[in-house]
Amino acid sequence: MPVLTTGPHDPTGPRHLTLDNGLHLVGVRRPGSPLAALRLRIDVGSADEAPGEHGLAHVLEHLVVRCSMGGGRVADGALVEAATGRPHTSYDALVRTGDIATAGDVLGAAFRQLKPDTRDLADELAAIRRERAQRTADVRWRVQEAMFAALCPDTPYAHPVLGDPGTVDGLTPEAVHRFHSRWYHPSRATLVIGADRVDEELAALAERARLWAPGHPGTERCAAPPPDGHAVVSEAAGAGRRAVAVGFTEPGIPCDAGAGLALARRSVRAARGIDVLRLRLRSHTCTWIMLSATDESAAVRSVAAALRAVRELLLGPDGAALLRTEALIPELRSADDIQQSVADASDASDASDASDASDRLTAARPTTATGVGEVADVIARWQRRFAAALPEGPPK
Repeated sequence: MPVLTTGPHDPTGPRHLTLDNGLHLVGVRRPGSPLAALRLRIDVGSADEAPGEHGLAHVLEHLVVRCSMGGGRVADGALVEAATGRPHTSYDALVRTGDIATAGDVLGAAFRQLKPDTRDLADELAAIRRERAQRTADVRWRVQEAMFAALCPDTPYAHPVLGDPGTVDGLTPEAVHRFHSRWYHPSRATLVIGADRVDEELAALAERARLWAPGHPGTERCAAPPPDGHAVVSEAAGAGRRAVAVGFTEPGIPCDAGAGLALARRSVRAARGIDVLRLRLRSHTCTWIMLSATDESAAVRSVAAALRAVRELLLGPDGAALLRTEALIPELRSADDIQQSVADASDASDASDASDASDRLTAARPTTATGVGEVADVIARWQRRFAAALPEGPPK
């Protein structure tokens, strides 16, 4: 019989429950919330596509919502929002507390056998062509995809989530059915719920989820790990400027993945208007920045200089006030967002990296005890890693 557990040092933290069919359930406490957020994350993404399948994970996401979930409407309210990434596919619902059971059943329909007819497939492929046209018209999107290709050569992480147009347009219902049968099993999934009475809701969901589908042995992954390295990619954007992506990959979960990470990102954004973007690629983490510059070398130097300036501000006489007003308070306010809490718990409970609930990471939230020094250290490390992307290496 599965046992409900909490973290070893935090009895108020997320609840974990693994069912006999392999589904991992996580409950996030949101006392007093009139709403509940649910996220079903399937441990398959574009990185699991073999040659000849590029774009299939994204097509499957569309068809699961359309066919299995009946359009994704929960009761008479919210629609399920879905997204495909390189490592995962996720399905999200924000509902009234009374609709939790219905939302769980809608999400659980993802595991039903999927055999789309030709009309459903044709309609979704048309929608995906429109989506691709919108994305490819954006120079920043093209540069970001080129950065991933440069950072992850000869691995499935290199090709875009939207896949190859020729491959996608040639897909058949049978190909979709085979891919779904291979990957969509409870043993590859995590369901996170954030709710007021989370223990009760989690137990009720567990009873329903046991009926969704049997578990299956894990399928061997296609994705070779990306190398540890740097990339700078650009494309002309007009007026003598270029859209530039500067990024690096590193193995594992970096040492700055704790509470200081969120505050470092907010500090850099508030002080210099720069977003430091991050993505777990299972065995590696990718960190990158998008900006406009005259050339690639100027972009790298601009990033390094901006990070150095933010660090100096934080370590200066007004640093503590800057951290509190521009980073800590906004981050603590964002913690009240129930959907963000569920997303954080989903990211922390990585089904691809842990076999037992006790080994799973707990999402780190900053507190008033998170100091300037911790945040400055995160920014200093970013500065060194981005500066290393210069052809001549980091400045002496």
